[in-house]
Amino acid sequence: MNGKTHNFITYSRQVISGFKEIKNISLSSLRKVFSLMGKREKIAVLSLLLVALASLSWSLKNFYITRTTAAPAKGGEYSEGILGQPTYINPLLAHQESDLALTKLVFSGLYKFDNKGQLQPDLADGLPEISPDQKTYTINLKKDIKWHNDKPFNADDVVFTIQILKDPAYKSPLRNLWMSTSVEKLSDYSVKFTTKDVSGPFIYNLTLPMLPKAIWSRVEPQNFLLSKFNLEAVGTGPYSIKEIKKLPSGKIQQIALIPFSGYSQGQTKIGQVNIKFYDTEEDLRNAFHSREISGFGFIPLGDNLNIDAEQNNAQILKFPLPQYQVIFFNLNNKVLSDQSVRMALSLGLDKNQVIKNALKDSALPPLLPGNGYNLEQAKALLDTAGWKIDPKTNLRTKKSSVLELTLTTSDNLINSKASEEVLSQWQALNIKTNLKILPIKELTENVIQPRNFDILLFPLKFGADPDPFPFWHSSQAKDPGYNLTGFADQKADQLITDARTSTDQALREQKYQELNKLLADKVPAIFLDQAVYVYAIDKNIKNVSLQKIFEPSQRFYNLPEWYIKENRVWK
Repeated sequence: MNGKTHNFITYSRQVISGFKEIKNISLSSLRKVFSLMGKREKIAVLSLLLVALASLSWSLKNFYITRTTAAPAKGGEYSEGILGQPTYINPLLAHQESDLALTKLVFSGLYKFDNKGQLQPDLADGLPEISPDQKTYTINLKKDIKWHNDKPFNADDVVFTIQILKDPAYKSPLRNLWMSTSVEKLSDYSVKFTTKDVSGPFIYNLTLPMLPKAIWSRVEPQNFLLSKFNLEAVGTGPYSIKEIKKLPSGKIQQIALIPFSGYSQGQTKIGQVNIKFYDTEEDLRNAFHSREISGFGFIPLGDNLNIDAEQNNAQILKFPLPQYQVIFFNLNNKVLSDQSVRMALSLGLDKNQVIKNALKDSALPPLLPGNGYNLEQAKALLDTAGWKIDPKTNLRTKKSSVLELTLTTSDNLINSKASEEVLSQWQALNIKTNLKILPIKELTENVIQPRNFDILLFPLKFGADPDPFPFWHSSQAKDPGYNLTGFADQKADQLITDARTSTDQALREQKYQELNKLLADKVPAIFLDQAVYVYAIDKNIKNVSLQKIFEPSQRFYNLPEWYIKENRVWK
């Protein structure tokens, strides 16, 4: 017994002792005295007694409150809404938001991201030991970890997961990320990964959640996409699936999850997590307003999905994502091959106005180096490049050729609104502009793959590792590469290679900063805006201490630390 508890008990005993002394007074004597009192005296005595009792109650309560503090307790339910239907609660197949979010709750990887976006061990027992040649990663596994079915987790599960992921018969969309990597079991609780080349981004692959060999080894490749375990998932994550509720049509209405007592990071606080599925954004918002759900997330970018924080007792969290709207210049276009013209187009574009007018302030200016807005400087650059304003047409011409450019984008509302605002601003440069809006399939096949465009507005998405190789290395200038502009620069190639062939994170960051500056100077593209993930969650959900995420599903990495209920404990 500590001293604080002893003080409280002593205090309580003194109060009880006082009551005992009062009890020793003859009850008949009290009645006699009370009967001799007048009406006013009786009311006064009773009032004083009530005041004394209230004072005693307040004193005890105040003593308890001042000497205890609120602490997280287990229990309560959290319900979150998600658009769409779950299909693959399977980390090797998950690609849509509903599936990715659920895999974060049910499964664990060797490593995971903390609330600051930093890697930390999950199934691994410490950080990997990297060989001197930076190609081999030796990882020790935690012992006594169990799957949700109470079977032991070990190195066989890790090796099995990577082997079937790389097997084309299983049709995993992650296969290409692992093709140059081999995995070897060193012992029951130790594995070794070997990469063909030094790869800075590889360590982030180790956040891949693992599958249980005992279950999936019985599933033939041709049945992998059809297995019931894609929904009745068994993992090692913080929550296990309790129930899948379906409508008579077969449509999944809700998946209920309960804490897994064998979770390696300790049992979670919230007693049950319900993931509910909705068809439209309007349904999702109405569910939040009506308290049917306690939280949901979305990337707004110009839509009408807004939340009144006060009305819903909500905390609104916002996280910049490594996702951008980008204006790509086709450097094989004769006009756009002139760096002065590209720089003029960059200087003649007020990104803040695009975000305000077209996207309703639902995105951020990119945090990457770029060129500020300067309309007069933009006009001067075009003049110097020989593109003069023809007084008859009020358009810029050179040797009787009109400066005419076409901006192509998808029929996505976000892209079309942004494109309209961009062209509206460029008209102030006396440039003849056209807008071509195409369905995504036609855009991909007829425009992007053959690089058949002047200017393209299209999204660009990075992951946890900002490796720009697919987007800016000269070897990726033709399809299926994603260097859409045809940008080729020897210095840029070297910076990209130096960064991706090192595991020194400080060196990689330095190289990427140099590359970003070079791209700002050369202007093969304009980073127009950066996406923001908005997470609306009831204020009753406590300790949602997220600070950084790289994709929406990572919001659940921190969920085991959330809580709803509280107990008071002695300070």
